[in-house]
Amino acid sequence: MRLHDLLAQRSAGSFGKLDQAERRKYFAEASRKSRAKVKGAGASGAPAATTAVIREALADAALMILATGAPGADHVRNVLAKVFEKRPGVPLQVETKAKGGKLKTKLIARER
Repeated sequence: MRLHDLLAQRSAGSFGKLDQAERRKYFAEASRKSRAKVKGAGASGAPAATTAVIREALADAALMILATGAPGADHVRNVLAKVFEKRPGVPLQVETKAKGGKLKTKLIARER
């Protein structure tokens, strides 16, 4: 009961009292600040560990594995074949572009 009483006494959060227009403005500003923070972190060379950045890093790794024929290239080819099952030429096209340098990594500088 004591916990219940303590929880009942606390006040609502800062945006809990806002009407819909104010809440929308509050969250828009919070999103803008968050995007600026992520962009600033990426520019400084220490990108934020967001889902998008993690996916880009994994995509870079897959491109490098595919381009060099490193261990795991067969698995990358199999994933591409499964994703593009109805378009069988795409996996070969992706591999050709990766090997030729036409598909470039986003986060990792490619060494020549």
